[in-house]
Amino acid sequence: MKDRREKIYADIDVTQQFIVTNLMHRRILEKNLERYGLHRGQHRILMTLACREIHSQVDLARELEVSPAAIAVSLKALEKEGFITRTMNKNDNRVNFVEVTDKAKKIIEDSNDYFYRLDKRMYEGFSVEERKELYHYLERIYRNMEQMEVDNETIQ
Repeated sequence: MKDRREKIYADIDVTQQFIVTNLMHRRILEKNLERYGLHRGQHRILMTLACREIHSQVDLARELEVSPAAIAVSLKALEKEGFITRTMNKNDNRVNFVEVTDKAKKIIEDSNDYFYRLDKRMYEGFSVEERKELYHYLERIYRNMEQMEVDNETIQ
């Protein structure tokens, strides 16, 4: 039994659990978005516009770390469905200002409520101390991986 427990907590098993947990989180969120007819990427754009002082397509692409072309395609779909408006900068025709509509604001409000409920359910049964520990472990994992990126570490 002890060997089995040690195997469960081997690095690869912990990483696999982290991955499947992330996939479950994504699946739950995507199912919730279906009722609005939104894809996850489109929703991410709306949430970013609501939470950040971003108004141009170029700034939005930079913030989301995607190409301006990818943003343009998503914004076109969001505009068609009435979730955003775009206006051209009078001083520079290459710059479009993006704003969420009232229709999108309702979705953003609903999403924030849903995220709160999801978080409550995810951490049900966890003490505040356990949540703090988990946060610090994940933060440390992130920093380790960030250093790999800085070091440009690759598979040999």
